[in-house]
Amino acid sequence: MKKVPFNDLSRIHEPIHKKVFAKFSKVVQENRFVLNKEIGEFECLFSEFTESKYTVSCASGTDALELILRALEIGKNDEVILPTNTFIATALAVTRCGAMPVFVDNDEFYLIDTKQVEKKITKKTKAIIAVNLYGQIANIKKLKQIADKYKIYLIQDSAQSHGATSSYDHNKLSIASAYSFYPGKNLGAWGDAGAVTTNNKKLSLKIKAISNQGGIKKYEHSYIGGNSRMDALQACVLNEKLKHIKSWNKQRNKIADIYLAELSDNKKIVLPKKFENNYHVWHLFVIRVKNRNNVLKKMEDDGIMCGIHYPKLISNQKFLKGHTQYKNKFTNASAYEKNIISLPIYPGMSQKQALLVCKSLDKIA
Repeated sequence: MKKVPFNDLSRIHEPIHKKVFAKFSKVVQENRFVLNKEIGEFECLFSEFTESKYTVSCASGTDALELILRALEIGKNDEVILPTNTFIATALAVTRCGAMPVFVDNDEFYLIDTKQVEKKITKKTKAIIAVNLYGQIANIKKLKQIADKYKIYLIQDSAQSHGATSSYDHNKLSIASAYSFYPGKNLGAWGDAGAVTTNNKKLSLKIKAISNQGGIKKYEHSYIGGNSRMDALQACVLNEKLKHIKSWNKQRNKIADIYLAELSDNKKIVLPKKFENNYHVWHLFVIRVKNRNNVLKKMEDDGIMCGIHYPKLISNQKFLKGHTQYKNKFTNASAYEKNIISLPIYPGMSQKQALLVCKSLDKIA
């Protein structure tokens, strides 16, 4: 029997499900499942939450990234810089636009290594995607300086950083941010959903059109678009969850604080670092150990479920065979690939459960 699951969504869903179902019932009664008032409400609430002027809802986080790239007219023969250790969707959004992903190492914070970015810029480079990985903001200020120097776009992949902040307004420094609301995210729907935030009105309208068959008005199509709209039922879920996200992020921080304190003396474990002045929302708590498979097996025997984010660098994936960076070695990321482990962390997780994780690790690692 699992003593500590990797995630337990029931802890956050049980207290809100009646209110969500009531919203569902209203949508069904009104027979308005697409582009209804719940969508408009969500876009307003999420703009307020992220301190952005505009939010455009869409079908997924992957779509959110692709919509930004397409609206910026990034495509064939263009290059986009991104970290090699991140979820595959970051690179897929680039390739789906016809552009080429160019990979950069991750730094000691697991974020894109700003010292390596400039070395990868060419005449074909059109954008940098800064992935706010595991729940904290990348060095957006430094990346903005680089982007401005070469007159390229800076985009944020914020799929794992709902509610994360830095000492400055990072959202004002990038052209747009992409969010995922996959169920396991800090702010998750009950299915797939995503959104783009931006302070650029013209860009927001273009993204909205591209996501809606290429037009704002029915039967009028200004762009080559597609169908990437958030459905009303997902908006119902997200509108209710937005009331709790700050509290849930605080709960994640409490568990992270227990891990950081209890595991600090274990020299066989490399604990995650927080970037200066960042408010980390701990979507994932990632440690590094030797003999990872052995550690994972023994923790599972103890009833502790863990994960790996990610077991293979994007640059090592088969779909990129023939890419100039295919199976390249990266100083940091290639090492992380072999020894990272994600510990359980979620709202509703108890102090007792967190201490059980620490006890198991201290016994094994």
